Amino acid sequence: MSNETRQRIIEATVRVLARDGYAAASVKDIATEAGVAPGLVHYYFKTKEELVAAAVAEGCQPAPWPAAENAIEAAREALRTIEEPSDDELQFQALFREMLGTATRNEEVREALVLSIRAEREKIEAAARAVMAQRGESSLHKAPAVAAVVWGATFGINVQRALDPEFDVSAAVDALTGMALR
Repeated sequence: MSNETRQRIIEATVRVLARDGYAAASVKDIATEAGVAPGLVHYYFKTKEELVAAAVAEGCQPAPWPAAENAIEAAREALRTIEEPSDDELQFQALFREMLGTATRNEEVREALVLSIRAEREKIEAAARAVMAQRGESSLHKAPAVAAVVWGATFGINVQRALDPEFDVSAAVDALTGMALR
């Protein structure tokens, strides 16, 4: 059995969880999505929880930081991507929201989500430090708090987009950009 097959199963699990939710996702559905027999899923993953934890760890990786001439423009561009997320980003968001409830009862899933959040905050923190340094600010010690607030605001914007068809994403992103980059 190959790592390629294992990876295909994990990727199928991400799609099924994001689409159908944890409770409705069955190993049979995941196997069908991956194009493998259900027994092969059990060969690689002893339990549904182990499979879900692997999928969360895979599917909840932070997006790459946009390239730009300077730190402020890179941060502005990263915040702009919130307005029109890629299909992969929308799938990630759906998976993340779906797995929040599961994380309260499943330690492996909770740990995978925490690692995802920490990785995203570290990326945002590095960007905040770069913006602060570019501006000549001496308050670099505030970068972790800035990262936590930006992560929380971004998450909130994404939840509102998913739930409220009347939510003005552009206005929210403009406000966040103004606050984060002032």
